[in-house]
Amino acid sequence: MGREHKKHKKDRKRHRSRSRSSTTDSDDERRFEAKGKEQKRHKKDKKRRRSPSRSSSADSSDEERRFDKNLEEQRQLKKAQLRRQKEEMKAKETPEEKKARRMAKKMQKDEKRRAAEAEDTLIPPELNYTNLNNPFNDTKLTTTFVWGKKLEKEGRSGLTQDQITKEASQRIRKNLTEAAEFKRIRDSRAAVKEDMEMMKRDADLRASQKTDSKEREFQLDQVKERTRIRIDQGRAKAIDLLSRYIRYAGEHFSPTASPDFELVNPIEYIRTTCKSIDDFEDLLEDISTYRELDGRERHEVW
Repeated sequence: MGREHKKHKKDRKRHRSRSRSSTTDSDDERRFEAKGKEQKRHKKDKKRRRSPSRSSSADSSDEERRFDKNLEEQRQLKKAQLRRQKEEMKAKETPEEKKARRMAKKMQKDEKRRAAEAEDTLIPPELNYTNLNNPFNDTKLTTTFVWGKKLEKEGRSGLTQDQITKEASQRIRKNLTEAAEFKRIRDSRAAVKEDMEMMKRDADLRASQKTDSKEREFQLDQVKERTRIRIDQGRAKAIDLLSRYIRYAGEHFSPTASPDFELVNPIEYIRTTCKSIDDFEDLLEDISTYRELDGRERHEVW
């Protein structure tokens, strides 16, 4: 009886374990199916999101193609219009205008050809050197020197002769441009230096003129003082009386600075004071001195 009971217990345990395993398997299957459905739903949502962006990119590409097409059509129309205008102008022009147009076109072509040749040549045209006329006595001056070892060391041994010539020409033009820039800077500095020296000379000249004017004023004051002293001492000369007569009519004459005197004809001063030829010579020298010191103020009077 006890054995049967134990056996019945074991059978129930096995049944429970089997039912549990079957339920777990069924749960796993349901989870897997739900996960698969969820992934499919996500894929559908992604497709729905991508479809508008693809349509927008297609629309933008269509717009670009239409814009390019319209632009090309406008260019063609403009070219056709210019062509018609050119043909109309040719049909209306006179033989002289036709000849002038052809000459201008020919000159333009020649200028382009010369520019292309100058671009290809090694020696720039401003140097004006040839193989027979150069200061280096080099008969191969226009031939490009190829430094093979240097090119090989730099990893440029595969350059062609035209490429090497073009690089050499560009290097020479660069050096000439730098030299011209240095010359311009040097000339500008020289011009600035010359301007500074000129300004200094002008300042020195103004200072010297001011000094000269002060010196003339001092000398004139000394002459006037000597004149006053001689008049006060009663030994006045002809120049003293003449200068007093002239200064009396001047703007800066001060009556209080000198005593009263009687105005007499200046000729009378000369007659009474100049008794000999030496006196007349002294008078002429004094007059020249006064003319020099007074400047242009009383030049006509003297």
